[in-house]
Amino acid sequence: MEETTHKSIEPEVTKLLETVVEGGYCIGCGACASISGSPMKIKLDEYARFQATIDPSAEQSFISSSVQSVCPFSNESLNEDQISQELYRKDCKYHEKIGYHLATYAGYVNEDDFRDRGSSGGMGTWIVSNLLSQGLVDGVIHVHQRPPSVDDPRLFQYQLSTTVEQVRNGSKSRYYPVEMSEVMQLIRDQPGRYAIVGIPCFIKAVRLLMRQDKLLGERIKFCVGLICGHLKSMRFAEMFAWQFGIEPGNLLAIDFRKKLPDADANCYGVEVTGLQDGQIITHVKSVRDLYGTDWGLGFFKYKACDYCDDVVAETADVTVGDAWLPQYVKDSKGTNVIVVRNSVIRDIIDCAVTIGQLKLDRVSADEVAQSQTSGLNHRREGLAYRLHLTDQQGEWRPRKRVQPRYDHLSRNVQERQLLRVALAAESHVAFKEAIDTSQFYFFKQRLDPLVQKYIKLYQRPLWKRVAGRIQGLLGKLLNT
Repeated sequence: MEETTHKSIEPEVTKLLETVVEGGYCIGCGACASISGSPMKIKLDEYARFQATIDPSAEQSFISSSVQSVCPFSNESLNEDQISQELYRKDCKYHEKIGYHLATYAGYVNEDDFRDRGSSGGMGTWIVSNLLSQGLVDGVIHVHQRPPSVDDPRLFQYQLSTTVEQVRNGSKSRYYPVEMSEVMQLIRDQPGRYAIVGIPCFIKAVRLLMRQDKLLGERIKFCVGLICGHLKSMRFAEMFAWQFGIEPGNLLAIDFRKKLPDADANCYGVEVTGLQDGQIITHVKSVRDLYGTDWGLGFFKYKACDYCDDVVAETADVTVGDAWLPQYVKDSKGTNVIVVRNSVIRDIIDCAVTIGQLKLDRVSADEVAQSQTSGLNHRREGLAYRLHLTDQQGEWRPRKRVQPRYDHLSRNVQERQLLRVALAAESHVAFKEAIDTSQFYFFKQRLDPLVQKYIKLYQRPLWKRVAGRIQGLLGKLLNT
């Protein structure tokens, strides 16, 4: 953060800086910078993460406690249950892992090329396209690819789409940092009805902004959520590109979810385009052939993500994610799980199923939760342990719906939690040093000892493996 004396800043802004930002819990969403007259701005830090800071040119006479009430990681803002109760309690049932739900499905889009162009079943793009084509909104705010420049190296940013083709050009998952302050101002400046797409903490921030800003509350008609593992810094994309020989600063475009024919849905590819030896080159590889693709390792994860308990965007009107369930994962074309909380969207979906535009199965809330078992375990049971450790150290941290605990996890799982935190933190530092030395190998060398420790925690001890084999042989002998 830039050098700024907190004494000259309004007390509530100071508190946000001293807790959320300096504590490492800023997700860079831009909510605090979206308030009219706010002295905050969002900028990339040395580790290529968006973070809130003070704008030196801003008026220091800003007087408001609102910066804390719109921050998704502040203790002064409402939590996901409080927000969603106001929105959905009347019509929806509640599930402890996925929040309120009106209807839950698994499946894919069965028309045009929505599924082919999407990361999974194409449902996210299809939903917002239909909100637009049916005249329910005038524009969709979502993340698009952009060409990087010397002054602005970003590969993705929030943009406004006002045609179905523009919406469809913004399909696919983007494991990349973005911020919303620019598009929030666009919504204020440009009258209309909008749908906005985002990960859970961003949608929560949008809901908090809508409560505080009447104009945003009137103009944002639908919030579409994306199931989230965690947010990555820009270095995640650069890590892939560097393995193809495209050095940091030379990456021009990336597709994080390139579908590979005849492969399981979770064995997708990564496609990068960039400058290599003076030429623009495109490469594709399976994630299984690239270093750092295991999401459990948490490379380039924001610290805030380890203090989030919302996996399925509980404050969104509809949430879309991958159907990581045995009956769907073998389909390389991709399958979505969908959690609907808004009756208008439910009716659109049910009508499309009837006429064959969508191929959906009704699934239970438990099955949706099962499709996200790893993420939910990490951000519920694992979070409880991380909260306990933070409290033991006497440090400030966000107040969560999960209560601190330590005795519910085995020693092995506790060690996994510690290693995940260490891996995320070390990845930021190690990659910066690798860039400074122009050696990717340095990054891998720094991370490998921690990675190997982490992998060993998932391996069964030798005596258990031997015992299992003996038990299997005995079983075969007894059955002969």
